[in-house]
Amino acid sequence: MAPLPGRDQLLKEVIIRAVASPLSLLVGATGLLLLPGPAWPAGLTALAVDAVYIWTRIRNQEHAEASSEAMIGRRWRDLIQRLEELSAALDPDTSAALSGIVEAQERLLGMYSAKARTLPNTQTELTSLLQHCLSLAEKRQQLQSFLATCRPQEVQREVAQLQRREETCHDAVTQQLYRQALDQKREELENYVRLEESIQRIDGQLAAVRCTFDNMLSKVIRIHTIDTAADPVSDPVFTELNQMTRRVEALEASLNETLTLRGAV
Repeated sequence: MAPLPGRDQLLKEVIIRAVASPLSLLVGATGLLLLPGPAWPAGLTALAVDAVYIWTRIRNQEHAEASSEAMIGRRWRDLIQRLEELSAALDPDTSAALSGIVEAQERLLGMYSAKARTLPNTQTELTSLLQHCLSLAEKRQQLQSFLATCRPQEVQREVAQLQRREETCHDAVTQQLYRQALDQKREELENYVRLEESIQRIDGQLAAVRCTFDNMLSKVIRIHTIDTAADPVSDPVFTELNQMTRRVEALEASLNETLTLRGAV
């Protein structure tokens, strides 16, 4: 899954939006059309005006914020589309959890829209959080699909058979070989248990995110009763969003490390 836009991507977006603005296109096109003819001084002037306009737009804070919001908005729509595609493959409980998270996030954004100063920060955190939740759901679906092809009961029967053969065998070398086989089968069973635990952790994390939003929505209602605008640095909702995103990131990183070491991903 693609990461959220970085500083370099934002700068590129700011420049593209400045150059592609209607006024810039009009003035720049006019200057280019006038250059070949006798009115070339006017053409140069138009291009110079266009360059100054573009530079001013690039350095304008409001333009940069609008560009950032446009990028985040596109990323949000991409994530929603990915969720719709993924929902068909997910189990009903996971799909319902993700849908509940998205619904709560959209309600939170709707409430926060009245606080324009905090909205970009909040929307960035919400988008990052949704991205990590989708990543966890995708990993869950992969693990569930893998476990569906496995048969732990058969492995347990093999363990019992190997254990009996080891106990009834009188040859030391053969016993050692059976012991090696047993170790491998027991490790295989342990891997299955760890994979099940990973699925349960993902389920628990998604449930925690969904329930935390219910609490945050009540906090936003309380904050919106205050006349003064909330500070995005000290805003408790933004702070909680940030902390929740970090927790989801930590679980995702932990799962990646554990499953990679066990050869499951």
